[in-house]
Amino acid sequence: MSQYIRIGLFSKIAQVTIRTLRHYDERGLLKPAYIDAATSYRYYTYDQLTRIHHIVVLKETGFSLDEIAVMIDQALTMDDMKRMMQKKKSELASQINEATQQMARIESRLHLLEQLGEKPAYEVGIKQVPALYVAGLRRIVPRPQDMPVYRCQMFEELEEALGESAIASAMQMEYVLYHMTEFIEENFDIEAAFCFPSTATLRPDGPVTLYEIPAEPLVASLVYKGPFMGVGDGILALFTWLGGNGYSQIGPVRELHLFGRENHLNDYNNVVVELQVPISK
Repeated sequence: MSQYIRIGLFSKIAQVTIRTLRHYDERGLLKPAYIDAATSYRYYTYDQLTRIHHIVVLKETGFSLDEIAVMIDQALTMDDMKRMMQKKKSELASQINEATQQMARIESRLHLLEQLGEKPAYEVGIKQVPALYVAGLRRIVPRPQDMPVYRCQMFEELEEALGESAIASAMQMEYVLYHMTEFIEENFDIEAAFCFPSTATLRPDGPVTLYEIPAEPLVASLVYKGPFMGVGDGILALFTWLGGNGYSQIGPVRELHLFGRENHLNDYNNVVVELQVPISK
C-alpha cells in the first residue's frame, strides 16, 4: 500500500485538519482513495493533493462548499470559471460596502455618545413657513447605502422632466423631503423636489408631481454647515431638541439645499443646509 497515504500524514502534507478532511468526505468533495475494511483507516493518494489544494484555494477565496463542488466536479470552461469568480468578486465588493456603511453608523453612534452632555452644536429656532409650490419626484429607497445613488438619479430625472416643461426657468430652491414620521432602518420614503413661485402645469403623463405644500404655522428649523454626509447629525439634533422641548413632529422633514444643486456640487465637505420639521405641542 505504498501508493496510499494515511489520513494523518495526508493532513500534514495538505495543511488541512483531519476533521476537515472527514467533513469534505461527508460532503462528497474529497473521498478517501481507500478505506481499510478491518481498521476503517482512511487512505489518500498523492494525486489527490491537487484536488485538496484547489478546494482550499476556492474556500479561502470565499466560495461555499456547494459552489466549490460545482466548480470542481463539472467540466467548467475558463469562461465559466471567470463568471463565477466575477460573481464572487461582486459579492465581496457588496460585503465591503456593507461593512463600510456599518462603520459609518458606528462612527455616528460614537459621535452621538461624545455629544451627550455637551453644549448643543446647533441653534434651533421656531418660525412660520408659507405655502410652497413644488415639483416633486418620490421614491422608496431600500437601504441607507442606496441613498446617494437614488438621490442622484431622482434629481437627474427631475431636472430632465422639468427641463422639457414650460416652468423650467422658474425653478427655485432644491428640496429633499423625508416622508417618515418614525425611525426606520429600511424602505425610506423620500422625495426630491424643486420649489416654484406659483402654480404651473406639467404634462399629466409625466413622472413629476406638481402640488402645494400647505403653510405651516410652527416649524422647528436649524442650519447645518459641514460635510454632506453629516446632515444626519443635524436631523438628529433637531429631533433631540423636539424631545427636550415637548414638541412632536407632524410632517415630513425638509432638507433645503442652500448650497445650490446637489448633482452640481463640487465640494461635498462644505455644504450649507437648512433643516425644517413641522411641529406641534
